[in-house]
Formats: sequence, C-alpha cells, structure tokens
Amino acid sequence: MTVATYAQAMPGSSELAQIANLAASLDQRYVAGSINSAEQAEAALKESSAAQLRLQSWYEQSERACHQTFFVNDCLNDVKQHRRQYIVSLQRIALEAKALQRKLRIDQLDKELEQRQAKP
Repeated sequence: MTVATYAQAMPGSSELAQIANLAASLDQRYVAGSINSAEQAEAALKESSAAQLRLQSWYEQSERACHQTFFVNDCLNDVKQHRRQYIVSLQRIALEAKALQRKLRIDQLDKELEQRQAKP
C-alpha cells in the first residue's frame, strides 16, 4: 500500500490536509529570520503552538486508527512520517520566536543593569 492509500484510509485525512495548509501558511508567513518584534514573536509562538497541538491530536487519533488496520506497522510508520513532515517547520517557528523573546529579555535586563550602575 502506498502512503496516499493510507492517508485516504486514515480517519482524519481531511484534518491532515488542513494541518498541512496551516503549516505551509505559517511557514510562508514566518520565513526564517523574519520574526523581528516581540509582538510578532508572541503571535508566531501562539500560532505555532496551536498548530503543534492540532498536529499532535491528529497523530494520536491516527495512531489509534492504525491499530485497527491489517498493516499496523506500515500505517504507524506512515503516520509518523506525516507528522515529521510538518513538525519541523512548526518547531522552527517556535524556536525562532523563543530565541527572539530571550534576546529581547536579555537586552531589557542589560538596560536595567546599566541604569542601576549609572545611578550614584
């Protein structure tokens, strides 16, 4: 059986298509290096986390559905492969957003430290 056959046979294949569209949309909106502000980082992190939760929910449901098929291991491998395909871009967005948030927080702490040291 091919991956397409499993995808069609899997319950939630329309959910996977929606997740794929969402991941592609987020990947286009938050291209690597495009997150430049705290607001953008917060929005990217929120959207990425929501998409990751949705993907995880689909994964768990599909995994359970695989146990009802004859080719359980093939089905499980295909489900894992689909998940890996989308989780990479979602994690990249979240990591980039968190990195910017850390950098901004460190910059703020440095400014506060400079102000405290400048006062006599």
